[in-house]
Amino acid sequence: MGMDQGRPRMRCNHHAAFKRPRRESGAIAIMAVGAIIIICGFCSLALDLSRVYNRKVELQSAADAAAVSAATELDGTKAGLTRATQRVASLFATPVMYGGPSYGYIPEPMDWSDDAIKFAASPNGPWLSSSEAAAKSVPNGLLFVQIDTRGLDLSYGEVQTLFLPVVSNGGAITSTAARAVAGPSAVGVMPFGICAMDPVEKRDRNGELQEYGFRRGVSYDLMQLNPEDTETGQTFLIHPFTGPGTAPTSSSDFNTVAPAVCTGVMGMARVTGAKVSVSSPFPLNDYYRQFNSRFDSYTEPCSPATAPPDRNVKEYSAKNGSVTWMETDLKERQAAKVYEDSDNKKRTTVAGPSPSPASTADEFGPLWSYAKAVRYANPMPSSGYVAFPTSSWKDLYPAGPPQAKSSYPSSTPYQTAGPNHGQTPTNPGVQNRRVLNIPLLSCPVSENRATVKGIGRFFMTVKADDTHLYAEFAGLAEEQTLRTRVRLYP
Repeated sequence: MGMDQGRPRMRCNHHAAFKRPRRESGAIAIMAVGAIIIICGFCSLALDLSRVYNRKVELQSAADAAAVSAATELDGTKAGLTRATQRVASLFATPVMYGGPSYGYIPEPMDWSDDAIKFAASPNGPWLSSSEAAAKSVPNGLLFVQIDTRGLDLSYGEVQTLFLPVVSNGGAITSTAARAVAGPSAVGVMPFGICAMDPVEKRDRNGELQEYGFRRGVSYDLMQLNPEDTETGQTFLIHPFTGPGTAPTSSSDFNTVAPAVCTGVMGMARVTGAKVSVSSPFPLNDYYRQFNSRFDSYTEPCSPATAPPDRNVKEYSAKNGSVTWMETDLKERQAAKVYEDSDNKKRTTVAGPSPSPASTADEFGPLWSYAKAVRYANPMPSSGYVAFPTSSWKDLYPAGPPQAKSSYPSSTPYQTAGPNHGQTPTNPGVQNRRVLNIPLLSCPVSENRATVKGIGRFFMTVKADDTHLYAEFAGLAEEQTLRTRVRLYP
């Protein structure tokens, strides 16, 4: 008998120990369908948002281009406002492949509306509509432009969406828009200032126009003038990047000021309208070499690329027969200094006071090398001021009248070609580079803050040295015509 005989036999039921669960494929399918719906919803939302974003980018690009284009046309005149609006309308009518705006992913022009453009004197407004700006008799200072696409056809900002209305409880159409502001960021004015010699902008001097005490066609040593004292001249260094209304800065380093002297450009939108930051005196000894870049003479950081010479570098020095259009042998390179009585305490020139003090013909310096004296008129005639002929010198400068040669050119010596009056620079020259746009300040000045009354145009007759800056007055400049760069503002 075997050993297992009589023992109960145990049976192993593998199927009972590892029972298979019931099938749940229906639940998984439902979950999968739900997940797919959610994923599709997020994809649709992402697609909607991307389409709205792309439309926003298209409108922003169009607004930016329009704002910059319009701002380049603004010069403070009604004609400038008209040109700005016409420039933008032309841009919007141009297909994108020719430089126009892009809309709806295709090179399609957009319809322009004047409701989308506004103008202001600062990037912060207040903003005037195109009709309000045009209604101003003199839109002086309106140099900033705002483009808002909400002023265009609203359909340009509308995007047909699929899933976004479900999330936002809105309609199937989502709208977007763009806004851009552009205006000047630099002005072609020197960081060198002098006092206005007279507080009155325009004065009738026996029929001749006198502007802030200066006479056109007369040369001055700009370092030697002072309407407040006879002891010394009064000059100012203007911080090139501290615009009107900002905190005062008492000094500027060479690397900041020298480039502005080279180029004649300061990094601010404008210099009038509020007080600018100044220090006195202007250290000509540090910067006269940079002034002389206009005569094709270069010292770092000036270079012909950024500060080209004038097209005519002839010096009119009043010595060695260089003033070939005058009969008179001259003593000085400028009108001789005179001093008013002790009550007025004014350091001026023989050409300043009215009536003129006793003088001789050789004390007036070079006359009319760049600009001519003009007849008084206020306001300026639409055709411009009328210039005097050289035959009027005996009446304009009667104390000791100088005389012009009969060969005085019909224009001015500077504008006349030929070795007698002109000299071509080695480097390519630019006309009128010898004209310095110099702020005329309201004096006295206190606490390193000064108000700019106007901007005088002064033609450098000769190179500057460490103590003298000789220049002939050529009238006042309208600041809005001096902006040199335009940029977008936040």
